[in-house]
Amino acid sequence: MARNGRLSSSQCRAISALLSSRTVGDAASQAEVGVRSLHRWLKEDPHFQTALAEAESQAISAASRMLVSLADRAVDVIEETMEDLMAGPAVRLRAAQSTLDYLLRLREVMSLEARVASLERRLAQTGDAGRSKAALRRR
Repeated sequence: MARNGRLSSSQCRAISALLSSRTVGDAASQAEVGVRSLHRWLKEDPHFQTALAEAESQAISAASRMLVSLADRAVDVIEETMEDLMAGPAVRLRAAQSTLDYLLRLREVMSLEARVASLERRLAQTGDAGRSKAALRRR
């Protein structure tokens, strides 16, 4: 277990192994820790859970950055496929469908982000108003 909020070297190895292993058992073997210990950390140790969540978040962010760097090339491939008259109609149709599908998904995500931002602003304003009313009542 983490002591004083700090992870042991075994726990640090386990987090690294969890990020690259298919199973908890594989991660335990790779990290040279017991499977039961690793399961216990996963279920009962909030410091371990937080550190694992942070490591997972960093890994997802790194993967996202890599995908973003490939986006222009991917769009170029779709565009080339759509314009390639030597490609079969089914292939060209699939490229066009993919383009439209991704465009609609992007639009939906952007709409949801705007709606969430609006709700957060309203919630913050409501919270400020609620705090002001409570302050007035105390006077």
